[in-house]
Amino acid sequence: MEKQDSVPASAPAGGRAERLHAAGMAAALALCVIGQLVWLPDPLPLPGGMRWIDALDALVYALALPPALWAAAAAFRLAEGLADGVHARALIPPAAAAVLGAAACAAVFMISLEPARMFTALGALGVAWLAAFADLACAERRRRHRRVPARTLRAFGATLALLALLFWPTGEIVTTPGLTFDVSRYARAADGEPKGRIDGVLVIGRPAFLADRLYARLFPHYEFEPIETIGMPLAEYDELVRSLKLDAEAAGAAIAGERAGRGEGIRMRGARVTAVLKDSPAAGVLHAGDIITAVNGRAVQSIADLTEAMRQIAPGEPAGLTVLRGGTETVVTAATRPAEDEPERAVFGIIVENALDPDVPDGIAYRRYFMHEGGPSHGAMLALALLDQWTPGGVTGGLHVAGTGTIGPGGVIGPVGGVRQKAYAVSRTGADVFFVPAGQEEEARRGAPDLTIVPVETLDDVLNWLKSGG
Repeated sequence: MEKQDSVPASAPAGGRAERLHAAGMAAALALCVIGQLVWLPDPLPLPGGMRWIDALDALVYALALPPALWAAAAAFRLAEGLADGVHARALIPPAAAAVLGAAACAAVFMISLEPARMFTALGALGVAWLAAFADLACAERRRRHRRVPARTLRAFGATLALLALLFWPTGEIVTTPGLTFDVSRYARAADGEPKGRIDGVLVIGRPAFLADRLYARLFPHYEFEPIETIGMPLAEYDELVRSLKLDAEAAGAAIAGERAGRGEGIRMRGARVTAVLKDSPAAGVLHAGDIITAVNGRAVQSIADLTEAMRQIAPGEPAGLTVLRGGTETVVTAATRPAEDEPERAVFGIIVENALDPDVPDGIAYRRYFMHEGGPSHGAMLALALLDQWTPGGVTGGLHVAGTGTIGPGGVIGPVGGVRQKAYAVSRTGADVFFVPAGQEEEARRGAPDLTIVPVETLDDVLNWLKSGG
């Protein structure tokens, strides 16, 4: 009689808990797919002038939905345990429910308060997911008097198979079309006002999973390459692109300020080491962040200077380097090796960028987007957008402008990656023109044959084209 009395009393709560579990797992899987195809709705018109990239900053909190549903299921399960009374048969489900509730609440808390720390939040989400299945297994054993919870195990296996399809690594990097964004909304000068529409564009580059091969058959412009081609660990690469983003902001603002009579632009300081490659002869001598200012006593102000200085050194011959490290000048001796593409040229086995000293005008505020983590490719359009804000009447001539490219001293626009994917993304927005670095226009046309694509070498090329009315 005790069994019969307890089951009807707890059945409604148990049914609700199981439905909440199922809803949470369905929501989690749906969000996994949406996260991989986040670029698809980019042209979607939104109220209040919002862009899709703006909406994503709010929608990222939807990741808290699955653990919130599991937390509710845990509450029902705990209530069920209390209704059953504390006895040996009821101890396990409440214990599993307590673990589930704690993990689910932790995931909700992390996602809601610090969505930028996504890997930590996803870890808590994974624990909550496992606890949800443990709770279901305990409930099935008790309700159906089964030693093996076969139904739960089948559901667990099917879910694992789906997750394997969605997230099994392939050893490749995939580049997909990305998101457009209003650069004047991204970067605002306190003493300026936007006059025209100027769009930047991002591509999405991430580790490729099995599902991406399926997506590539369904959607255009997926591109794969071996992960080894980046030449460094992913964590180090991510840190690099974040620093490049900050450098691009400073460079773009300085160039725009110089054109608007608000500063001296960009001064060259040397060649900054961004990464030391595996098996580099300079490993342990040079470090990321070092700024090379001289080679064998020959001054180095830029990458071009460094390249020219290295031509005076025989491959395998050591070189004396003057470097700035943590603000302190020091002299080191670094070994060299032949370049793979040019055996007669000596190299250190490092990745460098121009170390710039930008004179950035005051009063520029940046909007941080969750989906815009790093990269320098918005530099040229950022400079254009700030000039538009500081110039009476603006600079676009009423055109909807989009573009990509790095920005450097003298307003030189440099090449970027993912131009084909960027062109496709821009073509979906109705832009009148898409500016690309000179030499990359054919790649852009492969992504958007009907888009007006204009190759440019400098910011002046952009301004002159716009001034002429296209």
